[in-house]
Amino acid sequence: MGTNTFKLQVAGITKTASIEVVEDITFTVHFERKKDYDGEFGFDWMRENYSEISNNYEELKKEYKDAQINGSEYFVPYLSMLPNQEGVIFNLKLEVLDGKARKDDIIKFPAKDGIKFEPNEISLKDLQKEQEAVDDEKAKGYDGDVSSISRTEVKVICENTLSQDTSIELLDKNDNVVGEIIVIKNDEVLDLSVHFVRVKGNEPNNTYNNRTFNGFNENKIIELLSKKSLNQALINITLDNVSEIVLDVEDLKEKGVLMDSGGNIPRFYEEKHDFRKTIDELFKQQNPNFRGAVYYLSAIPPDGRQGGHAAVYPKESDSIVVAPDQIGINAKSTFVHELGHLLGLLHSFKEGTKAKYDRLIASRKAKIEEYRTKENVKIRYEGQVITSSEYIDILQRQIDQLNSIVENNEFKFKQSGTDNFMDYYNSNPVAFNKWQWDIMREEIKQYHG
Repeated sequence: MGTNTFKLQVAGITKTASIEVVEDITFTVHFERKKDYDGEFGFDWMRENYSEISNNYEELKKEYKDAQINGSEYFVPYLSMLPNQEGVIFNLKLEVLDGKARKDDIIKFPAKDGIKFEPNEISLKDLQKEQEAVDDEKAKGYDGDVSSISRTEVKVICENTLSQDTSIELLDKNDNVVGEIIVIKNDEVLDLSVHFVRVKGNEPNNTYNNRTFNGFNENKIIELLSKKSLNQALINITLDNVSEIVLDVEDLKEKGVLMDSGGNIPRFYEEKHDFRKTIDELFKQQNPNFRGAVYYLSAIPPDGRQGGHAAVYPKESDSIVVAPDQIGINAKSTFVHELGHLLGLLHSFKEGTKAKYDRLIASRKAKIEEYRTKENVKIRYEGQVITSSEYIDILQRQIDQLNSIVENNEFKFKQSGTDNFMDYYNSNPVAFNKWQWDIMREEIKQYHG
């Protein structure tokens, strides 16, 4: 807004007059998840608090396109959705840089490559009033999305498959760019088979077995995995089977796989992983050709507080152990979190993971140097006799895997500072980041598909 001053001659008298000139409003608009979002589609954007909770904010910014709208940083969000998917609905966040909206100001949502919006045009003046009301409420310490304010909603519709990422720019009334969104290509949905194994002890009365499995609902977990989590990475989860393994508890106690906890229920050692290896062998005898992800739902608890466990390394690992206290409640965070590990994801928070992997890499490099001097030496490795050169090749592949795990999981955040499935202690995890979508898809293609 500005003021123009000019002089008038009226009846021989010179008068000075001023008139305010209303300039066009300058603004940006952002897509924003609705408060009741529950993982139904993938949406990843540069969160406002990333600069405070990220371990490497400057590098993180490179993961998002900076559209530089109206001379300011504008990081473009990623949307992943299936063709003809229902319920992809956003609120809008308005950022006014200068001026005030007039009645004829609008935001236009152009259709492109089978992507369209409903409505395809909204009033900027109405949106500005809404945003001011939301900001006022947030200033009081409330979250504007849980207030009584009626929010503008925009539905995204994908009418056909996308063979490439599609960028759509939002426009003002003069066709200036005021926002943008990238819809991820969706012409390749990956399938991942999941097999549930109920792991029981051979107790005579089945007390702890029944207590563990009475509340378990495999269909509920499949729906969670396929419609409210892994679908964000365009991964379709299918149920292969639900089977059962009954363990001889006394035999496994003698072998040191289980421990006597002083009561009727034995426990397995959390750190040794012999328990999972034992079940793995039994499962693979029964299902030698299975390829996918196996959940061992254990009625036998661990000796510690671990709710679940899955190995990120080696990448060929395909099994997850879930503790009894997570099974009956169909724990959302555990079932999704551990599958994320299986598909190559480390924790999203800052931890000593890199140091751990550096030690594993260093030990393998040392072995490579040792066996370079031992030509034609025979080595027994995992039940087979191989040459020293073959062993070196195996060690190098292991190093490559370890390096790629660390490099792929470059970005870390403050623990419990996000709603990411790979975080800890967040009350309602609902999301994966775009780079996590890419990691999981690649892992399925190479190792689990």
